[in-house]
Amino acid sequence: LLIIFVAIILEYFGIVAPQEVLVTVGYLLFLILQSLILAYRFAFTLKKSKEDAIKGLKAKSEFLSTISHELKTPLNSVIGIAHLMLRSDPRPDQKSNLETLLMSGNNLLSIVNDIFDFNKIEAGEIRFTSKKMDIASMAGSIIAAYRDAAAESGIELQLHLDPRIPKYVSGDAERTKQVIANLINNAVKFTKKGWVKLDIQVVNASQDEVTLHFKVEDTGVGIPPEKQKIIFDQFTQVDSSSSRKFSGTGLGLAITKRLLELQGVQIYLHSIVDVGSSFFFTQTFPTFSEAEALPEQDGSGEKDRPPSLPLLNVPILIVEDNPMNVFVVQSFLKRWGAISEIAVNGQEALEKLDSTRHKLILMDLHMPVLDGYRATALLRERGETLPIIALTASLSFGKENISEWGFDDIIVKPFNPDQLLYTIQRFIYKK
Repeated sequence: LLIIFVAIILEYFGIVAPQEVLVTVGYLLFLILQSLILAYRFAFTLKKSKEDAIKGLKAKSEFLSTISHELKTPLNSVIGIAHLMLRSDPRPDQKSNLETLLMSGNNLLSIVNDIFDFNKIEAGEIRFTSKKMDIASMAGSIIAAYRDAAAESGIELQLHLDPRIPKYVSGDAERTKQVIANLINNAVKFTKKGWVKLDIQVVNASQDEVTLHFKVEDTGVGIPPEKQKIIFDQFTQVDSSSSRKFSGTGLGLAITKRLLELQGVQIYLHSIVDVGSSFFFTQTFPTFSEAEALPEQDGSGEKDRPPSLPLLNVPILIVEDNPMNVFVVQSFLKRWGAISEIAVNGQEALEKLDSTRHKLILMDLHMPVLDGYRATALLRERGETLPIIALTASLSFGKENISEWGFDDIIVKPFNPDQLLYTIQRFIYKK
C-alpha cells in the first residue's frame, strides 16, 4: 500500500510518468494479502477458541469427577449407616426417621449420578457391554423400587409384560435399567393421580434376536406442544420458573435420549396436557437359550452357612483409607459373620495379604502411598489369583474394562448392602 501511495504522489508532482499498471497490480496485491491476513486471523481465533473449549471441557470433567468422588464418599457413610440402623430393630419412630434419611440420601445420590453420567456422555466416555440380562426380572425390580414413592403420591404402578419375552437377552443391563428407571421416575414425579404403566411387548422375534417395544405411560400433568421439542434437552423442565412445583436437575430425559441414541435407538413422545404422557422406543437384542446363559454353580460351603451368617468365618481384606467407609464395610461384614482385616493403603495391602488365609479383597482405588490400581497390578504380577473387588466412589475406566486392571468386579459407592453381599458370595462360593 505504501508503494502505491508513493507512486501516486510522484506521478502527481510529475516526477515520474503515470504508472497505471503498477498501481493496479499494487491494489490487487493489497487485496490478496489483506484477504490472507484476515483468513489467518480467523483461523487463529477459531483454533484458540477450540483449544480453550477443550481445556474448559477437560477442566469441567476433572472437576465433576473430583466432586463426584468427594460427594459419594460421605454419602456412602450416610447411606451405609442408615442401612445398618434400619437392620438393628429400631423403634417405629426411629424407623420412620431413618427411612426418610435413607430416601434423602438416595435422592442426593441420584442427582450426583445424573450429573456424572451426563459429563461422561459429553466427554464420549460411555461404553456399552453385552452380557446376559433378564428383561422381565429387571422390569419387576424397577417397578418394586418405585412402588413406595408411587404409593406416597396415591398412584398405581402397573407392569404389563408380553409372555413371549425371552428369558435372557444380550445387552447392557446397567444402561437398559437406567433408561427404564429414568422414564419411570419421571412419570411418577409428574403424576399426582391415576397410574403409571410400564409396558414391554414383543414386536418381532427370531431364533437369534428379539425386537421389544418399551412404553412408559402416565396420567400426569402432560407436556405442552411447544415444550415437547425441548423436553429432551439438558437441564430442561416443562416449568423452569422459580415457583415450579416439581424438583430435579432436568437431566434424566436428556441422559435417557443420549444413551438410546448411542445404541442407535430413537425415543418418541406423545403427550396431552392434563391427560398424560407416553414415552416409547423400540430396541433389538440378541438372544440365546437359557441353558447357554446359566453359569456353572459350585455352591460349595452353602449348606454349612446359617442363613443369618451368609459369610461365616470368611476372611476378607479391606483396603480403604477413609475411617467412616471402613466402619460401614466392616460393620456389614461382621453382621454377615465374616472376619475382616484392614489395610489403609495399597502398600499395606501388599504386606498384609496372606493368600493362604484371605479369600477376597475389597479394594478402594484412590488412596495415599499406593493407590488401588497399582496395588492390584502388583498383586497380579506376583501371582495372586484371589478375587479382588474394586469398591470406589469414582472410576477412570468403564465397568467393561475392570479385567484390564486386574479386578474381578466393581461396586460403586454408595453401595447397597445386598449388592455387596451378593457380589462377595458370587466369588467366594462361585455362585
